[in-house]
Amino acid sequence: MDSITFFFLLFATLIIATDIAAICWLGSMFIPIIAGGGPYVPTGHEIVKDMISIANLKETDTVIDLGSGDGRILIAATRAGATKAIGYEIHPGLVKLSRQKVSLAGIANKVEIRKQSMWKADLSETTVVFLYQIPYSMEKLRDKIETELPKGTRIISNAFEIPERIPISKRGKAILYIV
Repeated sequence: MDSITFFFLLFATLIIATDIAAICWLGSMFIPIIAGGGPYVPTGHEIVKDMISIANLKETDTVIDLGSGDGRILIAATRAGATKAIGYEIHPGLVKLSRQKVSLAGIANKVEIRKQSMWKADLSETTVVFLYQIPYSMEKLRDKIETELPKGTRIISNAFEIPERIPISKRGKAILYIV
């Protein structure tokens, strides 16, 4: 085999491998939609700051992010003082990415990423819930929130309101509710 043929085969193999990886990654982006949630759209850093600020986190807070994506809100919440943060994420690539980011941030003892649907999340000991879901999910989440969250729990939503609930306050796109 001459060198031109070798490099052509190597190049073709790399293109095919890259295509397969891209198809798998993009295909798995539909998992959250099929499971009843929204697609992954990262929350901008300024919005994260607003969400953390409006949450008024305390050292006694246990934070949950329903659809935690790359873990940025969980990391910000623990840096802002939350004792424990749990992320529920169904996308396997995002679970791996967020676990890596948490490890690199040196807060693996405070943050847990669960590869699990937000619909199966245990909310019974939560004091703060972060959300960035689309309207049809927010409607279903309202029922979960009303039946499972303890009184006084703060809910912070990015951009989308919870139907039939009155916000306590807003900061930018961050919307605060209290159960």
